[in-house]
Amino acid sequence: MNTDPQHTPETAQGASPKTDDATLKVSGREPIPQFMYNEWAHLENRIRSGANWFFWIAALSIINSVILLFSGKWSFLAGLGITQVIDGLAYNISEQLGSAVTVFAMGLNLLVAGAFVVFGLQAKKKQNWAFITGMVIYGLDATIFLLVQGWLSIAFHLFALYQIYRGLSANNELKREQAAAATNFEVQG
Repeated sequence: MNTDPQHTPETAQGASPKTDDATLKVSGREPIPQFMYNEWAHLENRIRSGANWFFWIAALSIINSVILLFSGKWSFLAGLGITQVIDGLAYNISEQLGSAVTVFAMGLNLLVAGAFVVFGLQAKKKQNWAFITGMVIYGLDATIFLLVQGWLSIAFHLFALYQIYRGLSANNELKREQAAAATNFEVQG
């Protein structure tokens, strides 16, 4: 039987977490020090922030496509280069083949943006593959701007990649800290 004064029957029986100034009690476990809980919350925020970049990239890419569809002359730097290539080709071909090409192009753009939404959703679920795959694809997308010397778009791609990497890094750090805490709980228990 555990004689630790902070180990109460309520926490051992799986009651809901309780907090005080120094600890957070987790069901069936020894108390987690408040500083550790705060650090984990900070890492969770960085993970969410990194994952949210995928949503911004997807949304701004679709907005860019809609702007071009209505003959706009500007676009957001954060958008995907591949959707701009699709839009440009569709715009030029639609003069010869009609508006069905534009509808098809918008469908392709929605698929590409949808992939980034999936990366964002999976990254929020702390899936490293989503962070890594999304970063690789977005990095490759930056090469499109390299070909046309779109330096501001390249700079923004690099900034977004850094922010997504921070989410990946926080995800890895959180997993390490939680594994170490779980091992510590098993050793003490």
